Amino acid sequence: MLALTSWPSPPEVPVVSSIPNFDKLVHALLYGVEGFLLCRALSRPGETRSPWLRALAVGGLLAVWATLDEIHQIWIPGRSMEGSDVLADTVGGVIGACVAALRSQVPPSPRLSDTPRKAGPPGPGRSPTASKP
Repeated sequence: MLALTSWPSPPEVPVVSSIPNFDKLVHALLYGVEGFLLCRALSRPGETRSPWLRALAVGGLLAVWATLDEIHQIWIPGRSMEGSDVLADTVGGVIGACVAALRSQVPPSPRLSDTPRKAGPPGPGRSPTASKP
């Protein structure tokens, strides 16, 4: 993320540059992924604390990071500091962290390999009498 925001005068993509506030959607999406991954990375198996506390902490951390990132852009040529970018980053990060918290509360579904096998007709190359003693 820091490498992307340190890129001086990034090129504009004509197709999406004409869409109003499209950059805010990109900000929210990138920080949403970061919030989700960070919240998942900080979880531990068997943890007794609420995943919502972790999501709140990750959201707060990303709000601070977004603010510092926008301040840092003052010194990057072709970049500017925007409060609406901080807001989009924070909202995206909080939503991503909340999705991770929700996902951690859902019990895992049984894997296909965990289901018992049913006895069925013999497969190719196996004869029905090969398994009999």
